[in-house]
Amino acid sequence: MYILEKIFYQLINEISNMKGVHSIGKTGTKELPQSNESDIDIFIFCDEIPDVNLRKTIYKDIKNNLKIFTNDIESKHWGIMDFIYINDIEICLMYFNSNKVMAETDNILIGDRLEKEDNYFYPIGRCATLKNIYVLYDKEDFLKNIRDKLKTFPKELYDKKVKYHKNRLNDKEDFERAVSRGDVLFYHFVLDIAIDHYLQLLFTLNQCYFPSRKKSIEFIDGFKVKPNDTVNKILKVVDLGGNKDTIKESYAIWKKLCKDIEDLENSL
Repeated sequence: MYILEKIFYQLINEISNMKGVHSIGKTGTKELPQSNESDIDIFIFCDEIPDVNLRKTIYKDIKNNLKIFTNDIESKHWGIMDFIYINDIEICLMYFNSNKVMAETDNILIGDRLEKEDNYFYPIGRCATLKNIYVLYDKEDFLKNIRDKLKTFPKELYDKKVKYHKNRLNDKEDFERAVSRGDVLFYHFVLDIAIDHYLQLLFTLNQCYFPSRKKSIEFIDGFKVKPNDTVNKILKVVDLGGNKDTIKESYAIWKKLCKDIEDLENSL
């Protein structure tokens, strides 16, 4: 653990000294993971992303035998990613242009990007990450300013997300077709889409930025605004939906879940 901490903080210090870098944050808490516990995701915000050759030199100067993978192709959602392995722990270094990140965040907060993109990326999840990011370096207060912006869930975003997701909870035509045929795989396809909208609606009602489908149950357990026995009912819907003999019961519970959350939203 000592070796990991020593190399990690030396790495952060060297990156912070590169020209163009002004802010660095770590997802999650300050603590570094134990072996095989998890990876480390680092967000690096820049006026101008340092050249790949400079980054490679900086990494090698820290420790010659580090396993290093550098990249100069920008991902649509994850910036330019380099990977460093310290023993068996992966550190993902994601470099972003800060002006682009701020503009995208503003678009998300006015409700311009309500749905997940490219089958897996939730724009609202970027807000969750930035709001809760652990700040390692913030020379120009970029992270402070963006976290201040994210403290309050915007009413415009709230209204748009509630309307958008509530209208998509129950695709009756597809649900009823799947149920009447006892088509388990099609039912789960339709249900997965519906659950996604349900979760995003529930998170919105709690004025919480939806991070992703990971650890949803832990979040729901902590919510004050939710229908009675929400988690158990969702799990029962999934469980019963895996058998053509109980698929009708699954859908009946799902319809009740939808009614309950709609009634809850109307009462707020």
